[in-house]
Order: sequence, then structure tokens, then C-alpha cells
Amino acid sequence: MERTIIFDFDGTVCLGDGPALEYARGVADAHPSLADLEHRVARHLAGDALAEFAGAVDGYQAVQGAASAAGVDPARIAAAFGGARRRLAEEGLGVHAPAGFAAFARDLRERGARLLLVTNAPGEGLDSILALLGIDACFDRVIADAGKPGGMHAVLDDIAGEASTVLSIGDIWVNDLSVPHRRGAATALIDGHGNQPGTPDVRVRAMPDLYMWVQRWIEGATGA
Repeated sequence: MERTIIFDFDGTVCLGDGPALEYARGVADAHPSLADLEHRVARHLAGDALAEFAGAVDGYQAVQGAASAAGVDPARIAAAFGGARRRLAEEGLGVHAPAGFAAFARDLRERGARLLLVTNAPGEGLDSILALLGIDACFDRVIADAGKPGGMHAVLDDIAGEASTVLSIGDIWVNDLSVPHRRGAATALIDGHGNQPGTPDVRVRAMPDLYMWVQRWIEGATGA
């Protein structure tokens, strides 16, 4: 029975704070309260529980929320985000794939699994980023601008087979895993700081900690 594994992108297979910090730099001069936003976002991403970012699920939301609260024109915020994504595609901004991921993905596909990359990130430049990461040959299908969490329904509807043959892996419970969980798929949460909500089948600090569990799931040996 074919198994399908859905991977998130930012924070899951694309690691590094550089893009979010570049986004913060892009709005820093838009309002006096944002002058040190890069530093505050860096602290948030390092695990500091800063009250102003309590509702932000990632660095991008932290920047957007702070800029919006300061009254920055939405067009300026969008331009800063677009600029950060362009620089990511062109320069990498220090991002990297999880250790051993390319070999891990190759092993899963050799075992008969179908691998999907599903991300809310824009499609423009995504191929270049995957190539920079060295994981451009890892996925059977790449879905950008997915509109998660709601967009996960369409992704799951398009997968043939029972929900029990699907595993969703991501670093944000609400966006990446909540819908698959409700629909009966297995879920694996990358929770680097141990503070994510949710009830995944497995919770780990980093992607490599998950490799053996996923290999066992492929063989139907996890009980998930």
C-alpha cells in the first residue's frame, strides 16, 4: 500500500532564521518602534517568550504582526516580505536543510513512499531555494501558496488511499498538522523549543530525531 508523506517547508526542511530577520530589516525604518525589531524577533526565534509575539506561529508572523501593530502600510509590509523571499532565493540567507535529509528522502522513496512538499510560501523562487538547499530532487510534488491550514483539505482530498496511509510533518501544529490529524492521518511535530500545542503522534526537537520513526511508520510498525 503506497504511503504519502507531506513535508512543510519553512522551519521543517528549510532551517535558519535569516529570511525572517531579513524581513524584519525590511520594515525596520518604517516606524521608530521597529528599529530593533530584528533583535526582538531573533530573541523570539531563540525561544524567548516575548509577550508581543505570543500569537505568532513563526518569525514571519512575528514581523508582520509587529509592523501591522505599528501602523505600517500593508503594501510596505508585503514589499518587505517579497524582498526577503527574493534574497532567500538568490543568496540563501544562511538557510540549510536538516542534516542527512536528502539521503533520508531518497530512502523513503526507495521504500515506495510518495513525498509531497506543501508550503504557504510563494512559488516564485522556490525551485531556486530547493536547489540551494540541495533537496530539489527529494519530492514527487511541490505545492506552493497552499493556504494552510484550510488548504490542507484540498491536498488530502487529492491523495488516493486511506488517511491512515498519510503522514504530515511540520513545525507548526495549526498550519501543518491540525487538519491531517482531524482527518485521521499520522502527524509528526518538529518542536525545537518544546512549547508547541497539539497532539501529534510523535514530537521531536529536530528533523533527524524523526528519521527512524518515519522509517518504522513506512513499515507499519509505529502503531500510528
